[in-house]
Amino acid sequence: MAGQHHWLVCRIVARGMVTGLLLLSALPALAQTTRHAARPVKTPPPSRPTPKASPASARKDARQAQPGPPHRLRRSKYSAATNPKADYRMTSGREPARKASARHQPSGRNVVAKTARAAPVPRGRRASVSVARTVSRNTRARRDYTTRATAIRRTPTRAEARAANRALRRRAEQARLAELARIRALDEQLQQATRYNIKRDDLRGEDLAIRQLALDALGDRAGTVVVMEPWTGRVLSIVNQQWAVRTPFKPCSTIKVLTGYAALQEKLTTADEIILAGSRSWTLRTAMAQSNNEYFQVLAHRLGFERFLFYAGQAGFGRKTGINLPGETSGVIPRHPPADLGRMGSHGDGFGVTAVQLAAFISAIANGGILYRPRILRTPREVASFKPIPVQTLPLTEDIRRDLLAGLVSAVEQGTARRSGVAALGVAGKTGSCNCDFSPRTRVGLFVSFVDAPGKPGLLVTVITKGSMARGSSASVIAGSIYRGAEVASRTAFRRRVAPSTEEPAETPDVSEEETND
Repeated sequence: MAGQHHWLVCRIVARGMVTGLLLLSALPALAQTTRHAARPVKTPPPSRPTPKASPASARKDARQAQPGPPHRLRRSKYSAATNPKADYRMTSGREPARKASARHQPSGRNVVAKTARAAPVPRGRRASVSVARTVSRNTRARRDYTTRATAIRRTPTRAEARAANRALRRRAEQARLAELARIRALDEQLQQATRYNIKRDDLRGEDLAIRQLALDALGDRAGTVVVMEPWTGRVLSIVNQQWAVRTPFKPCSTIKVLTGYAALQEKLTTADEIILAGSRSWTLRTAMAQSNNEYFQVLAHRLGFERFLFYAGQAGFGRKTGINLPGETSGVIPRHPPADLGRMGSHGDGFGVTAVQLAAFISAIANGGILYRPRILRTPREVASFKPIPVQTLPLTEDIRRDLLAGLVSAVEQGTARRSGVAALGVAGKTGSCNCDFSPRTRVGLFVSFVDAPGKPGLLVTVITKGSMARGSSASVIAGSIYRGAEVASRTAFRRRVAPSTEEPAETPDVSEEETND
């Protein structure tokens, strides 16, 4: 009986110990549950109204929503082949920094071709969001890059090329027509100015028969004509006195007569010297006849700037001639050596001379070296008492005059003035053609000439034309018409000759001291 009682006690004690151990193990979980239950519950803040999307953001969302070409998915070095638990990584078309220099960025065509081998979509919500953002950003960049590259490299079709060529030719034709319109407008202005000046000419003392010949020969061209006697300085007619007396022109190639005269006078060349200029050899006669620029540029360099200006002063350039017409200009001579001294001796760069100045200088070459003052005889009394007034005597020897005359006669016979058609009359002359200094669209055409033949009318004709079509050869045609005029021949046949003056030339012309080189 006592043993049974002892067994029951032991059993009760054991159960109590087990129950206590279970309670002790459940106490931490119970305490944690109690703390969570006692924590206050946070209520979310009230939601704000969604702002209205702007047009710019709406267009941006629409562009982002546009589906682009699938992008290539690349695996990282920890790929599923070596690590099954590793996720796939989405790259933006670039290798790691240490491999960027070894691989170039694929072109737009390769992007589409390589999308067939795209990697599967990564797992997980975070990876999906990252992939979606990367694909949207790089798809737009790739699409823009491909479009720009394709637009640059695209070859136009034949129809597009033909249309582009037609448009180019149409624009070129429009530009050409506009330029022609500007040139015609400028020519019309010059012609209107010539007609206006001719109406204002002072006709007192004019030989009306010669003036009519000059007007007919000039026609509707813009220019001026001076006709005078080279042996006396008497002016027979001046058409467009405004341009002949008050307007200086660039002398162009007529300056070559002065260049040749100065070089011969300084004994820097001879008429027989052969100078290689350009692609052939020239003498003074052939170079004067064909108006070769390189030959006279060589002579100008031999002369130098100072000596050239000295002989230009002898020729009467840079000062007034003293003609009895109001408003005469002294012309222009260069004050400083030009950048190209050769062109000064071949084209007359830096010089501005009037038609009367050119006529007076060529008269000195024609009559043996006497520079006369041009005079207009307005009354019968002046005609009866007229005596030539020599201004200066050039040191022109007969040999130098003969050498110059050979070149001037050859220019009319077979050179630049052959179109004049007056070689049979014994005319000697020199043409000049060049662009105006103030306008490349306007040209100047000059021709200075005189008759040097026994029994022929002793006339000197100087013609200067201006316009887009002005040439020295055209000016020679005008002078040829005057020389061939029947009225000119009849008028000179019965005109009373005036004997050359035997008086000593004056030191300077009878002009005011206000002359300046403009």
